[in-house]
Amino acid sequence: MEKLLYSFGVAALGMITVFAGLVILIAFITLLTKFTTAGGKKKTEPVEVKPVAEAAAPAAAPVDDGTPSPEVVAAISAALAVMLGEGKFVVRHIKRINNAPAWNRAGREEQVYSRF
Repeated sequence: MEKLLYSFGVAALGMITVFAGLVILIAFITLLTKFTTAGGKKKTEPVEVKPVAEAAAPAAAPVDDGTPSPEVVAAISAALAVMLGEGKFVVRHIKRINNAPAWNRAGREEQVYSRF
């Protein structure tokens, strides 16, 4: 009987230790989240995006050689400027990657279109 009570005491001590550790971990993550998001609300100045010069209309049908149009390059550059904030950068190369399986692309499209 004494061994049974001792084993219950050890089990209870173990559970109390685990739950106390979890509570401390939750408190630490909550505090860390509050500290990291408090500094992110600083006021930033809008990024100036320069317009792309209009390209002359081609006489023949365009050939898809894998290079994106100037409008796509401008849109990607503007998105990067907004996301990266300050600092100067140059978009040197844009490459479309279509190596994902069909189910991966379908899931990604479903996620994108479900947000509208």
